[in-house]
Parts: sequence; structure tokens; C-alpha cells
Amino acid sequence: MNRETLLSQVAELVKTKLKPLVDEIDRNGLYPEDFMRELGAIGGFGAVGTEAEGGNGLGLATQIAVLREIGKECGATSFSAWCQAACAWYLHQTPNQAVKDKYLADILQGKVLAGTGMSNTVKHLAGIEKHNLQAERVEGGYTVNGALPWVSNIGEEHIWANTAQIGDGYVMFITGGQWEGVSLQNCPEFCALEGTRTFSLNFKDVFIPDEDIIATPEQFADYIQSIKAGFILLQIGIGAGVIDGSLGIIRMADVVNSEVNSYLDDGYDSLKARLDGAWVETERLAGLAWNNTPDTLATLKLREAAAVLALAASQSAALHAGAKGYLMRSPAQRRVREAMFVAIVTPAIKHLRKEIAAIEAAK
Repeated sequence: MNRETLLSQVAELVKTKLKPLVDEIDRNGLYPEDFMRELGAIGGFGAVGTEAEGGNGLGLATQIAVLREIGKECGATSFSAWCQAACAWYLHQTPNQAVKDKYLADILQGKVLAGTGMSNTVKHLAGIEKHNLQAERVEGGYTVNGALPWVSNIGEEHIWANTAQIGDGYVMFITGGQWEGVSLQNCPEFCALEGTRTFSLNFKDVFIPDEDIIATPEQFADYIQSIKAGFILLQIGIGAGVIDGSLGIIRMADVVNSEVNSYLDDGYDSLKARLDGAWVETERLAGLAWNNTPDTLATLKLREAAAVLALAASQSAALHAGAKGYLMRSPAQRRVREAMFVAIVTPAIKHLRKEIAAIEAAK
């Protein structure tokens, strides 16, 4: 399979199986499980794994493009797919063959659905908040306790990745809804993520065997740097899809109201040019990350710019749509809410700017 074939198949699946469900996903919290599994079956998660690992080996840039294709119709489902792809990325990059062999192929192929609970850790490492999960070393593995306020694309049958603090270090691992001591609670209602199976997560003396360890405390410092750029770049796929959807709204609105819409600050051509430029840089940085030579500072700057552009494009779409865009049945208002998420999901704009400032100050 080549990239063009995969993206064509993803686009067709989005059109036939996801598009009819978008309002139900957004307004009633439907989780599109059948779509997610079919996406896996056609290779929609496989780009972040080699053929030997059970993937298609098309690389990080192709995986980002898949997420963009989904986001053109539904930002929430693109985020769910990001969670799956991120977990696969973690396992692709792990130095521990046992956990890779146990889980990666099934995640790449959508046979097992997977999430990522790394937000707290990423913010903690940036000095933003304390670490919520704590671990102790025991015979044959680790025991984990603590709670996380929200983890997405999870459920009783799902697995996911987490990190726990142990002394001055950290251990990253796979766990799941059926593990003894793991419990999931419903979250308060979200404004754009009701269809993502997002739960609060509690650990009570949860045993994690050594074979489920993604990175030991000794490996963690190097390992977290090996996944960071990919983690962030994959999110640009969500943002690019939301921008594409917003541009579609603008173009449709201009069919009837192009004259008065010309007085708005951000029109189709200027926004499209900014997106095209960002996409070229995304492809370049994804190639570096896939080859394990990431440019972290450039990645952080691009991710921040993508969030700002998503906000601008969605706001412009709503203004172009006018009163029609204010209706709940209009995609314009949904795109505004989705863009807010792109700007807030870890790493948020303020988080990105904090890390960028720290790196530049250290030069």
C-alpha cells in the first residue's frame, strides 16, 4: 500500500461511515467504534508501525495526514484516532521488545482500541502541575496508585499508556479497563468531545508487570524525548482537519455573500496560504521525527502556530456563515468549539509558549 491509496480509502470511509454520524457524535456523545475499527482494518493507524511490527511503514507524516482527513469532518473523532495513533507511536519507539510484541500489532490494525493518558506527565515535566500517579517497585513489576481527571479513547475493553512517578524518576506502562484496581468514572460534559470516550481514571494498588513496561525509570529520560515530537506533530493532523473544515464553510458562505464577507479580516485565500505553509513544515518535521532526529524547538513553534491558525480559521468561518452559523445544526459553531480544543489540549498554547521561551532562553 502507498500513501495515496491509503488516504483515498480513509477519505471514502470518512465520507460513508463517519460523516452521517457527526451530529450524533457531537451532540449526543456517540462513540464511533465501528468506524474506528474499520479505520484500523484498512491501515488507518498502521503508518506509525513498520511492516515487521504489523503496520504499513508509511511513516509519521502519513499518519498525520490520516488524522487530517478525519478532522475535515469531525474534530472529536480525529482526536480519538490521535489517541490510538499516539499509543501506537509510544510502542513503536519503546526499547522494550516484550511490550511491543504484546500490544503494538493489534493497535496498529484496530483490533484493540487504545488511548493515551500522558497529559499530566507532559505538563508535570514542563513544571506546570504535580504528578498524579505514583508507583512502587515490587517483585515482577510495579504497583501504581493515583487518579487522572480525564483520559480519552478508553473504556472497559480498551488499553492505554500512562506514566507514574517513582522517587525522582518515572515509569511508563500499558494498562487497561479490565486490570484489577483500575476504575473509570464519567466526566462532566465537554463542549466538543462527548464522543471520545473520555473518563476520569483511578488506580488503586494496580499491579503492572515488567512485560507491560514501555520505559523503565532508567530509560525514561531518553525515551520521553524520543516520543515528544511525534506526540505533538500528530496533533497537527487534528488541527489541520479542523482548519480544512472551516475553509469549506468559508468557501460555501462566499458563494452568496462574497461582497460583504470581503470586509472580514481572514478570508479563504489568506487562511489557505497559511495552512499550506504550515503543512509543508509539518511534513518536514515529521520526516525528522520518524528518523529519530527530531527538531523539538521547531516542532513546538509549529504546533503553537497551528493552534492559533485553527482559532483564526474557525472564528472566520463562523463570521462568514453569519446568523446561520449560530445555529446548533450548523458546522460553523462546532468548528469553533473544536478549535478551542486544539488550542487547549496538552500541550496548550500557553504550555507551548512556556517551553519555547525556556529553550530559547537557554541558548
